[in-house]
Amino acid sequence: MMKLSKEVNNDSLIIYSFNLKGDILLEKFKYNASLESFNTAIKLNEDYTKLKAYSFNGLGNNYSKFESFEEATKSFLKALELFEKVKDTFMIIGTNIHLANDFRKLRDYENSENYYLKALKINNNKNEFLDNFVYNNLSDLYNDMNKPELSIQNAKKALAYFKKMNFERYLAYPYYNMAVSYNKINNDNLAENYFLKAIKIHIKFDNQSELANSFNGLSTLYLENKDYDKAIESSLKSLEYSKKNNLLEFQISSYKLLTQAYINKNNFKLASNSFKKYDSVKNDFYEEKKLKITKQLSEKYQSEKKEKELLKARTEKAETELALTKSKGWIFILMASLLIAVFLFFGISQRIKRKNQEAIVKEKERGFKAIIDAQEEERSKIARELHDGVVQQIGSVILKARNLFTKKELTQDNESKEVLQRLENSNQDLRNISHQMMPRALKELGVISALNDLLEGSLSYANIKYSLEHFNIEERLPEKIEVTIYRIVQELINNIIKHSKATEVSVQLFNANNTVILIVEDNGVGFAKEKNKKGIGLLNISSRLDIVNGNVNFEPSPKSGTLVTIKIPLK
Repeated sequence: MMKLSKEVNNDSLIIYSFNLKGDILLEKFKYNASLESFNTAIKLNEDYTKLKAYSFNGLGNNYSKFESFEEATKSFLKALELFEKVKDTFMIIGTNIHLANDFRKLRDYENSENYYLKALKINNNKNEFLDNFVYNNLSDLYNDMNKPELSIQNAKKALAYFKKMNFERYLAYPYYNMAVSYNKINNDNLAENYFLKAIKIHIKFDNQSELANSFNGLSTLYLENKDYDKAIESSLKSLEYSKKNNLLEFQISSYKLLTQAYINKNNFKLASNSFKKYDSVKNDFYEEKKLKITKQLSEKYQSEKKEKELLKARTEKAETELALTKSKGWIFILMASLLIAVFLFFGISQRIKRKNQEAIVKEKERGFKAIIDAQEEERSKIARELHDGVVQQIGSVILKARNLFTKKELTQDNESKEVLQRLENSNQDLRNISHQMMPRALKELGVISALNDLLEGSLSYANIKYSLEHFNIEERLPEKIEVTIYRIVQELINNIIKHSKATEVSVQLFNANNTVILIVEDNGVGFAKEKNKKGIGLLNISSRLDIVNGNVNFEPSPKSGTLVTIKIPLK
């Protein structure tokens, strides 16, 4: 179609072809190529408003897939403006729904509600399916807004229509929304009933991601009702579906619910294992998101680079053709002009390239900082909840048990000793987890004390000898740098324990010429043999150092292991 459109020189068909190509690439998950096709359509289009509206709509769909909801919103607003100009009612309604969905993702619930209601008003009951599609989305939104009564009203409207039309597959969605709403207003029987109805339909149609979500909702309900066995069973079901489809967000929720259920059943060993998996999957999730952001920025830059190269080629071709049509007397002038244009183009191109590179670096740094800040905030919150909640409760139980056993003269009884020992071991496990998440020593006493606690708590149990030396660290370092140093040492120590087979570890921290230098050395199998196992860990270290302008160097240690040197400027 594109080839024939170009042969007959029909601009509108050429633009239409690029729009179609963008749609096809979007369906094939080739988002960057799809973006490029829609952008080309927009650049070629000077006269065709409706076609331009479809191009911006395509851009919005791509940005939504990227989870770049702010960019998506800008594109959809432009598309809406153009669709309103040509009075395309169906696309006006669809674009309003797109905007409502993206504002919801941005947690701008008021704008989201306004656009859903606007779509309903424009539709004016003409398309019944569209109305009920919006009612179902509104039901979902009102649950986010903590308005369960409104959520139930809209879910019931959608449910009645889907039943009337025998759209069995769609019944699961209002069922799920009603379950969440009834849970919010403490009608547990109805909530359970609707969760089970939604799950039954999703099983029939093999909607695995929805099954993971629904079982997590059911687990939350059972946990709140203190039915811990059913909560565990539902969470394990959710894990089954989310692992099969690599749905990390649902895995995070499942492990968190499992941890809470096991704690309430006093099974602290399983709680500890579940919590470690929760933390690991959460880190993987943030790493994946961080890599995704970096890839998107890089591909966007490459796309812009290709466009500039194409523009350069077209400019040179046009200048050459113009020169050939002129008389010989103008050749020198034209060539000189062309050279000037090329030099100017290269100058501008290099300047734009530098700006793009700087923008990419800044965007990466913002992305990494936001992710790491969110991680630290979540770690700190969980650490507080564990330390001030569960650890204190178990400590209280231990004291009461000791007093009771003393009164009953059971202190020398083997079973009593075993009970106390298990309680103390569980308490110590949770205390260790809490300290690893966000050690109090780091906040209260500084990085040296925190590192000492970390090394003692991690390496002593692994039968690895260690030494910690520090020099010229007289005062507290900036908080961001202390957290960075602690997390990097934590990552390196975990790798040493898991992979290095080391028996000795040396950690040195000192300040030289306003540069903090951290050296971690082990006598294990060496970096070359274990580098393939550490991809995510090394990326995590590099990401943290990017934020504080630091750098890392890995090299073989004279002790046959690995020598890691990290430098972080203080100014």
